[in-house]
This record gives sequence, structure tokens and C-alpha cells, in this order.
Amino acid sequence: MAYWNSQKQVVVHVPTEPHPINPGWEIVDCSCCGGLEWGGDYPRECSACQGMGHYCRHIESGALALYPGGPFVGRDSHKVGGV
Repeated sequence: MAYWNSQKQVVVHVPTEPHPINPGWEIVDCSCCGGLEWGGDYPRECSACQGMGHYCRHIESGALALYPGGPFVGRDSHKVGGV
């Protein structure tokens, strides 16, 4: 999950990694900061990952879900068809 490095003043992103117990899935950093969206009057829970800070991608189909077999949250068009 991404986090804020206050010394360098940058958001540090975590690289995508294979899901440890679900082959064919990978864990993707949402790029929000610790499950929060910033930029308004106050931070709010990220609408893409629902505050988790990451989501899962099915490698073959590009389907995105909060967790393997969980709520569908979209599709990665770059992964469809093995491209």
C-alpha cells in the first residue's frame, strides 16, 4: 500500500506482486495513500479500493476485484487478451 515519505516529500508506491494464496491473481497498489484520498478539505476513504490501499487483478482476464472472488471493481484494459 502506498505511503507518504515525509522526509523526501513523495508518495512511495509498492510494486505489484503475485497473490500469496490465489494463483492467477496479483496484488496491485491502488496509488492512494494508505486507503485515503487527499486534496479536499479533509481526507476520505478511497472509492477505488474502499480504504484497503490495494486491490487484486486477475492476470489472464484483467478483472479487478477487492480480493480474489470478491466485489468486482473494474477491468484493466491493458491486460485483456494477454496484451
